[in-house]
Amino acid sequence: MNHAYAKNMVDYLYDEGDRDIIFFGHILGIVSYDRKDIAYDKSESTRFCHGIKLANFLVSGGDFSPGISVRQTDGSFRKSLYTGGFEEFRKKLERLFDESGIDNIDLVAGPWLIKNYIGRSAPAIPDSVAELFE
Repeated sequence: MNHAYAKNMVDYLYDEGDRDIIFFGHILGIVSYDRKDIAYDKSESTRFCHGIKLANFLVSGGDFSPGISVRQTDGSFRKSLYTGGFEEFRKKLERLFDESGIDNIDLVAGPWLIKNYIGRSAPAIPDSVAELFE
């Protein structure tokens, strides 16, 4: 298990969160590929589950909140937070994954996390999170 790499990746997400929202597709990417951009030996289902676990870790500490971008009739997007918290977010992700798999554009580019406390550093990484980067 590579705690240092996992910590670097979570630190990266915290830094990115200081600047922008983090789409679920980005989270999927970092649990799917190593630092050399070589795919981990994971099924689509495992990659999806690992993305959910990493998103849950980020949200469960209160540092991030889940939301979604919804296309409006005029072509613009409306961003809104999930009022049902992570559970509602997870159910939406599972529905999208079940509908069209891991490459579903609505899965990778609709749901996102937003950082609640700009400038806050990432917490210590537990083994359960480090294991996602293998």
